[in-house]
Amino acid sequence: MEHKEYIAHSENASGKKQTMKEHSSGVGAFTRKFALSESFEDLYEFCGLIHDIGKYSDAFQKHITGENNQVRHSIYGAIFAKEQSLMEVVFPVFGHHAGLPDNPKMRQDIMAEQNMDDSPYGEICRVWKEDIGQKLNIPNDKEFQDLTDILKQELFVRMLYSSLVDADSLDTERHFDETKFEARKNCPLNTEVLLNKLRKKFESFQNNQEKGVSIIAQLRDNVRKYAESKASLPQGFFSLTLPTGLGKTLCSMNWALHHAQHHKNIKRIIIVLPFISIIDQTAEVFKTIFNKDEGDDFVLEHHSNVIYTENEDKDEYNSKQLATENWDYPIIITTSVQFFESLFDNKRPACRKLHNIQDSIIIFDEIQTLPLNVTEPTLTMLDNLQKLCRCSMLFCTATQPDFEDREGFQGVSKIESLVENPKLIFEETRRVTYHPLNKYEEIAVSELADIVSESNKSALVVFNTKKKARLFFEEMKGCDDYYLFHLSTNMCPAHRKEVITNIRQALREGKRIIVSSTQLIEAGVDMDFPTVYRELAPLESIIQSAGRCNREGQLKDENGSLIKGDVYLFALTESGQPSKEYRSWLEFANMLYKGNEGKLYTHDFYSYYYRELVKNFADTDKLDITADRKKFLFQTIADKYKIINNNTQSIFVYTYNQKSQELYNQLKNEEYITKRERQEISQYCVQVYDKFLKENSTLIGHEPSGVLIWYGSYDRDFGLPFKDEFNFVI
Repeated sequence: MEHKEYIAHSENASGKKQTMKEHSSGVGAFTRKFALSESFEDLYEFCGLIHDIGKYSDAFQKHITGENNQVRHSIYGAIFAKEQSLMEVVFPVFGHHAGLPDNPKMRQDIMAEQNMDDSPYGEICRVWKEDIGQKLNIPNDKEFQDLTDILKQELFVRMLYSSLVDADSLDTERHFDETKFEARKNCPLNTEVLLNKLRKKFESFQNNQEKGVSIIAQLRDNVRKYAESKASLPQGFFSLTLPTGLGKTLCSMNWALHHAQHHKNIKRIIIVLPFISIIDQTAEVFKTIFNKDEGDDFVLEHHSNVIYTENEDKDEYNSKQLATENWDYPIIITTSVQFFESLFDNKRPACRKLHNIQDSIIIFDEIQTLPLNVTEPTLTMLDNLQKLCRCSMLFCTATQPDFEDREGFQGVSKIESLVENPKLIFEETRRVTYHPLNKYEEIAVSELADIVSESNKSALVVFNTKKKARLFFEEMKGCDDYYLFHLSTNMCPAHRKEVITNIRQALREGKRIIVSSTQLIEAGVDMDFPTVYRELAPLESIIQSAGRCNREGQLKDENGSLIKGDVYLFALTESGQPSKEYRSWLEFANMLYKGNEGKLYTHDFYSYYYRELVKNFADTDKLDITADRKKFLFQTIADKYKIINNNTQSIFVYTYNQKSQELYNQLKNEEYITKRERQEISQYCVQVYDKFLKENSTLIGHEPSGVLIWYGSYDRDFGLPFKDEFNFVI
């Protein structure tokens, strides 16, 4: 009797079908390669081998030939794994298409299938075992059971799921498009090559310094060398708490590369940043250093601003675009949203890259931006990740939160500082003097405008809301002594980037300028003003804004002597704050330093503020996410965990420039647009709330692709018009 051939995938371009034996063994081999450790290899391979056994059903085989519609197949491999008491395998197999499920719902579905009189499960198992023609090796999961911490078990399931879906995707791709599969670049983390490139950069600094060494430059060298001396420490959590302008970006990378040299398991370095503006800056620095030589390409950016163009020959693929799917690259630069939400997600696209976080060094820049309401579950997840997946993590900022465990706060066990004598460094790099404006008594925007204009100095003025930033800008319009700039998220990313470029150019040329901005300018935007005015705000915002003042410590008086920059703190009569919490936090911060502004210079004041803020005001696991992790509620967690929790939509400002107009002409009336096209559009989009959409419904078009088009006016100073500032993300 002729043996029946069971098919996993239909014909590829060469007319070849992929058999179940081929697909199962291919996925099994990939998952084994991705295993968390050697002791888990059999378990990982088993997961890959059984994930598609449901395709042995008559219904699925008819689907392959086009005789019926898609049928569910994932549940049958999950039932088989459950019968072997391998629950860590049940979840990934059950959800390898639809996503990791909530435990109760999955068990309910499995039980319902098992109780069906006409369930094909028994027949599926019979023909499957007959087809493979050998006894299946059931793995021992003792190592999994030894993970006595249930949260580590939950993370293990996520890592196994990631390995399975990446393996499934790769093997399927190899069948349908071998050219695409072969285009995936295998580029290891070559620490020797990368360190040589970085040393050349430091040598160029040294050559420039020989003409005149500044105190800041000397401190940067000292800080870098001390951090480097700590590179041989065991893997764990580290901090780099330095004042703005002390070179955290290069110092952290130098430490990471030396740390990777000492720990041979390290496969990649991941840099996580909160804002696109910082990513553009950081990526440009590293690409200039590491991708300088022809043929070298070590840096992968993964965020909405980056667009990897395909080659003109459609049979060729951009290896970087492919690498954004699974992060198989030596250096990755991404956003906090992308990184953290992927850790807590349950869907296949977001989770596919997780297993490549194993054996990594993760650098978190401006970590103080982590939302308080998800701080504890995030730190708990990072702690699990560090211990289970052999990661090292570095927290970088000028305002370091206290993330260590203590009574009433679940953080991480120990954080090793990479800074020697931070107190001395903060004292020696004091570049500003803080001044209370009008003794913190409220002043009108018009009064503030008079004060700023009469100073005869370039100034950055930072407000808590877009309404106030706009009012101030309009007050300043009559002043011809300054070039005026405005920044807020009412402006699309392309517009903001253009304005930031113009501001930097004006500063380099020594023009007298005034910038009216919301807090988007605070963290990581490399600008240097002699004077900064900051509306009262939570402490991190005040210190970060001050970091834009006398950034290089080179401010001089009329006689050429070095002087400090001035930071003025003010309160406004104009009401309105981003939220009630924001108001509480700014008032609490002001209470701590009012009358003793010298505290704002000390290295540990922010950590003290953070501890007291958490103790008195913040619920750091407001949504009970850690409790849900213990119950294996993957879908529920994915729905809850958000870094940016705004119910907003993007609208496309197609009239911004010629490029946006061309995009509109290409894409209008299209039912489907590609990921790349969406990325291009995102440069000309503004995030708005539903209220704005309702109030301006006659000015908004709805394309078949789902893109919303703005047909109204767009101001070259302010961006989108608005009646109510809270129609927009602040």
